[in-house]
Amino acid sequence: MTEPVFHLFGRVPLMPYGLGAAAALLIVLIAAGFLCRRRKIGFGPFISLCALGIPLCWLTARLVYVLANITYYTRTLGSLGFAGRFWDGGYAMTGALLGLILAGALTERLHRLAPGSLQDGLALGLPLGAAVLRQLERGTALGLGRAIETPWLAGSPFFAVKDITGATVHAVYNDETVLCLLLFIGLALWLLLRRGNIPRGDGMLVFLTVYGCAMVVLESLRDDGHLVVHFVRIQQVIAVILPVVALGVWSRRLMNRDSTKKRQALITWLLFAAAIGLGIVQEFAIDSSENLWLDYGIMAACVIAMAVSALRIRRLAERAL
Repeated sequence: MTEPVFHLFGRVPLMPYGLGAAAALLIVLIAAGFLCRRRKIGFGPFISLCALGIPLCWLTARLVYVLANITYYTRTLGSLGFAGRFWDGGYAMTGALLGLILAGALTERLHRLAPGSLQDGLALGLPLGAAVLRQLERGTALGLGRAIETPWLAGSPFFAVKDITGATVHAVYNDETVLCLLLFIGLALWLLLRRGNIPRGDGMLVFLTVYGCAMVVLESLRDDGHLVVHFVRIQQVIAVILPVVALGVWSRRLMNRDSTKKRQALITWLLFAAAIGLGIVQEFAIDSSENLWLDYGIMAACVIAMAVSALRIRRLAERAL
């Protein structure tokens, strides 16, 4: 068990993971401040974003974790009051993401900014923050996948790691770190090279689309039991919802600007429904799979189709402006 760095007020232990999570949040806010400055958004909104983002990020991360483990508190511990012992650990990264998005939306309303004005800055920092959090899983029981049977993969120092039993398992946290870094590079180039010449908030929506679709597969690779209720992976469910929300925003924007595009939006929604349905079938098939490469390949093809079709609707909506 990891020892605390020190105890706050002599009682509350500050763990290395908690300090790392605080550093990740700081990185997200710095990136948001950078884009705010480039877009000439005042200092006041940034301060409000920080003031709201820090507590909301913490509260929603804790809330999602507690809701996913509600029976542990009510049955095993015997009281939901133990959920208030935040220093005992237990947070969900998807909850932190939702808290920051909420903080951005509230700040925009508070300062009467255009919707999405602060979301792009958050989107720029979120991949970096997520990469830091994933690397904090190194050496813990989190972020680990199934046992690796493919010889070349088992011999990789990047994709393979030993668990507490000595078995060689998939280091999923490294996969997710690579995803986040590539997302940051892509978003940074897109946002900065376009010089703000994109609809406000599209940076966040693109992040939610690509990140959510990728996490559907990557969360399936995890085998650490984190945030699993019965057989349902909570973070995977939330990951599916993220691109659906983005597609909803773009579809509404497209149809408001160009009613002739309703057919294309409808076809995309049908494709989304089919891809999600096939993905669910593959999720169940993986548990008894005789060819994981094939089954994960089909799941990956489903989410790629979702991401590409959603981004196409975004492009059509932008052209219609």
